[in-house]
Formats: sequence, structure tokens, C-alpha cells
Amino acid sequence: MTPSLSVLIASFLALLILGLPVAWSMIAAVLVWTVFTDNFYVLPVVAERVFQGMDSFVLMAVPLFILAGELINAGRITERLVTFANAVFGWMRGGLAQVNVGASILFAGITGVALGDIAALGRIFIPAMVKQGYSSAYAAAVTASSSIIGPMVPPSLVAVIYGSMTDLSIGALMAATLLPGLLIGVIQMGLIAFQARRQNFPSVQMDRRPRAMVSVTGKAILPLMLPVIILVGMLGGLMTPTEAGAVAALYAALISLVIYRAIRIRDLWPVFGRSALFSGQLLIIVGCGAAFSWVMGMENVPRLIGGQIEGLGLGYFGTMLIFNAVLLVLGMVIDPTTVIILFGPLLSTAAMHAGIDPLHFGVVAILNLNVGLLTPPLGVCLFAAERLAGCGLVPLLREILPFLLVSLVTLAIVAGFPGLSLWLPNLMGF
Repeated sequence: MTPSLSVLIASFLALLILGLPVAWSMIAAVLVWTVFTDNFYVLPVVAERVFQGMDSFVLMAVPLFILAGELINAGRITERLVTFANAVFGWMRGGLAQVNVGASILFAGITGVALGDIAALGRIFIPAMVKQGYSSAYAAAVTASSSIIGPMVPPSLVAVIYGSMTDLSIGALMAATLLPGLLIGVIQMGLIAFQARRQNFPSVQMDRRPRAMVSVTGKAILPLMLPVIILVGMLGGLMTPTEAGAVAALYAALISLVIYRAIRIRDLWPVFGRSALFSGQLLIIVGCGAAFSWVMGMENVPRLIGGQIEGLGLGYFGTMLIFNAVLLVLGMVIDPTTVIILFGPLLSTAAMHAGIDPLHFGVVAILNLNVGLLTPPLGVCLFAAERLAGCGLVPLLREILPFLLVSLVTLAIVAGFPGLSLWLPNLMGF
């Protein structure tokens, strides 16, 4: 590692530890690097890179998908999805825990954000599970674990950002993450079924006669059509990601304002405000991260990483293991969006040099970083679920450990079998 690269990384980490926001830590580290290398001529280019990082038609999808999720939450549509999930999954032993995972799969197809899943579903499921006899720690563990399905099942904001940072087709990336995302849900449900037999968890009692099922499905059909519209539009080549985001926001507004009349016009201002604030925070990070990544590129970091790993001669599986170890460590201390902005282009290029398909690597990276949402010291989803449950961190860590283990097993399966990620994109002609 060159002295200038060491200064860049050390200054970024030091500022981050001191509490400076991520975006400002990145741009300040670039300025420190500029002073250290005496490359003041790059300052206009840095400003241009920040602007170019945000000036992307693809990234316009981010605020639109965020707005769609906010409209769905404000329209109290979550309850309809939960009732539908109860009807579909609640008959199994451990039914309410199974419904929690099933609702996360359905909700993932609307928001694609892990914290959005916890905020919307955690307030419903954690008290309900405790009332049925589950421990608050177990209820929080199921809620936190199932939330990582959100960034995998399309539409995924993380996939949009990863695709825009690495020049991958976002449609292909969303198609590639779909089956691995569903696999996480299936494996988590299998774990809950195993635990239910040992601990005698109850099933959910409700009317499941054909007439009742038709009624429940009818009430949930409009929200359930949202991910279908997005998937068909994007994967069928009818819409770009940005156009899909616009359609999703318009559709969410239509069912919340006009059809269900759950919100009024005057209620839209807080919705727009929250969407604008979250979108602005993300895009500032993207812009500053683009400048930081450009400087890392000037330091030949991708070639350095790729050369070092190639020099080890570990083969495909050994190389993938190294990349996964790096991503797991990064995901434990930095949120997924920041890791992707900072290191996505670098690691993707290094993976290509090592002979790994870039689309497959993107799926592995997104899944890997989502696991970091469940692990300290960052553990955003872990701490969010703990705050809702009030169960204490130690009991929650004890209950979430089996879910972490099956998440790592899922990661190993996805990393070891590229066809699981690439089959659907190849089928769709990407």
C-alpha cells in the first residue's frame, strides 16, 4: 500500500470514528489526500465527480421507490398484507413466526428496504407474537432476520445503487437477486418449523374456508399487484428502473388516496418530506462516494486487490471465500449502501479479474452485506428490532444466532452455485 493510499484510508476511518457523517468523511479524506499528494489540480475534477455521481437517470429511481414505500406505509396497507400472510402461512406450527417471514417477503416486493420492513411489520408482529406466548427476544430475532429479505426481492434500492455504481443492468441484477431472496425466506421458514416442533409453538387460528380466503385475497390483491407491475415492467423490458419507480409511486398514491382513501391530500406533505430527506441523504453519500472511489481508482486499488488475490492461486471457491470474508467484515462496521458506494466498483472489478461473473458477484455482495445488518457493532436491523421489543441485546443475540447461521448457509449456497443467481437473468435474455 502506497503512503498516499494509507493517508486516504486512515483519514476516512479516523473521521468516521470521530463521528463525522459518512459523506463528509469521504470528501474530507479526499481533500486530505489532495494536500498530502500536492495534487491540487484535481480539486475541480473532484467537484465534477461529486455532481456526476448524483447526475444519473438510473438513480432517479431511488427517491421514487422511497416515495412509493412511504405512501404504502401512510396508507396503512400493511395490515392487509399481514392478514393475507396469516391466511397463507399461519396454518403451520409456529404460524405467527412463519407469517412474519411471509409478510416480509410480500412487503419486500413493495419497499425493498430492510429498515422499512422492521418499521412497518415490527410494530405489528412483535407485540402479537409476545401475546401468543413467544419471548420478546425471539419475536425480535424473527423480525430482524426476515427484514434482510427486503433488499433482495425486487424492487431493491440496494440493487439500484449497486447497478448504478458498477454499470450493471439493474433489471438483470433484480432478476438475479429474486431467487436468492426467496431462498432466504424458505430456509428461515424451515428453521422456524424445526424450532416449532421442539418448542411447541402454536399455529394461527383463523377461518380458511374458500369464501374467507377469497375475501382476504381480494382485500390484499391491489397492494400485491405493485411488485408484479414492477417486475413485469422491468424484466419484460417495458420500463426502465426510473420509470418503474414512477409507476410504483403513482400506483401507491392511487390505491392509498383514491381507492382505499386511507390518507388525504394534506397528509402527503409529511410523506413527501420524509421521502425527500431520505433521498437527499442517500444521494449525497452517492456523490461523495463517487469522488472517493475515483481517487481509489487513481491509486490503482482494483488492480492491487485483484493482483493480490490472483497471486494466492486459490481458484474460484477460494477467491470467492476471500471476497466474502472481506465483505462480511465491511458489512459489520459500515452500512451496505456506503460499502457499495465505496468499494462496489473496486471489488467488482477485482472479482472480474479473478474470473467471477460480475452479475453473480453483485448478488453475493448484496446478500453478504445484508447479513451485516444483523451483526454488531453496526447491526442496524438488530438494534432497531431490539428497540421495538425492549428485550435486551444479550437475549436477542442468543435468539438470532440460529438465524445468522442459516443466513450464512444461504450465502454459501448462493456463492457456490452461480446458476441460482444467473438462471433467471439468462432466461429473461439479459
